[in-house]
Amino acid sequence: MFKKIFNFKEYNFRHYHMSILLAAFLLSFIGLTIIEVVQEPEDRLYEKQIIGLVIGLIAAFCVSLADYHFVCKFYVLFYIINMGLLLYTKFRGKSYHQAKRWIMIGGDNGITLMPSELTKVFLILFIAAMFVHFYKKIDKFYFLVIMCILVAPPLYLVMEQPDLSTTIVMLAMFAGMVFLSGITYKIIIPVLAVAIPACIALWWYIQQDFQFLLHQYQQDRILAIKNPELYPDLMYQQNNAAIAIHSGGLAGKMMADSTGITWKCKGLAAIESDFIYTAFAEAYGFIGCCVVIGLLAYFVFRAFQTARHARDYLGMLIAGGIGTLIGSQTFIHICVNTSLFPNTGIPLPYASSGLSSLLGNYLMVGLLLNVGLQTKKKEKEEDLVSL
Repeated sequence: MFKKIFNFKEYNFRHYHMSILLAAFLLSFIGLTIIEVVQEPEDRLYEKQIIGLVIGLIAAFCVSLADYHFVCKFYVLFYIINMGLLLYTKFRGKSYHQAKRWIMIGGDNGITLMPSELTKVFLILFIAAMFVHFYKKIDKFYFLVIMCILVAPPLYLVMEQPDLSTTIVMLAMFAGMVFLSGITYKIIIPVLAVAIPACIALWWYIQQDFQFLLHQYQQDRILAIKNPELYPDLMYQQNNAAIAIHSGGLAGKMMADSTGITWKCKGLAAIESDFIYTAFAEAYGFIGCCVVIGLLAYFVFRAFQTARHARDYLGMLIAGGIGTLIGSQTFIHICVNTSLFPNTGIPLPYASSGLSSLLGNYLMVGLLLNVGLQTKKKEKEEDLVSL
């Protein structure tokens, strides 16, 4: 069993990509410097984030040594556990600001877990394993329909929490993995021909008074971003974010005399998580934002590079799914902070406060490192697509 889990004979430790881990760690470290400044002392977010970072690094190291082929043998179990956690959240979860996204472990004074962050990891493994097991059927339209049906329940449960932003990120990840799977263009082109007009029609529909897909506050946020002058209360958060970003200037305020600093970002809700990019901009200025974006872009680039050089089809899908997810989540977070997208709460990968988010993100680092450890070699198709 030990040799199956830790398949050291197949590992090439010269390809243990420490730069991926370093990029994630630097983002977390920069995030810590911000969280320490903006937190309320009684919340102890800084101390909790350090603990989360240590746990995340340990988890990443352990997962990096566990053969992803062995891990993916349990893809059905992962799906069941994921559905169980999401259903428990729906019926017994903890509510905060009209959202029910958390479960308590160990009572009211215990650990708060956000299952949707683990859903991202579980779905990547499940989707990758499904494409591997049914590799010879991926060019069949009915298989794509089946995959959509299987992915729909966890996405629906996340959306119902409600957590629209995470749902959109996972949809983008699923679409990216479908494209990377090598599915024939005879399916992709007709699907796009239907999907693009459908998305345009959906965008029109969710803005109408009679729509029922979104909660009222979600629809109002969409209308606010289109007509900000009509919804000053709903644009308050993003308008203040713009003021804070502008006040950061070129180099930010972090290096200035601390006694004379007025932190405009402190008036924002969820500044330590959903609006941490705004805090980066005020603290470190344009230069700091470029560093943060550069680190995240580098991480995504190395994820896709790992996918390109993966030993097999399974590894390629896992690494590609991670790259798509982190890239799309980063894009949405920054667009929300800069008023390009409607206000929707989503953390910046590796930087935002949140133990569940950190754990999920570092589990993905571990998976990337393990895929990179197993170098590509010539194999038969049957070997490439087997677990």
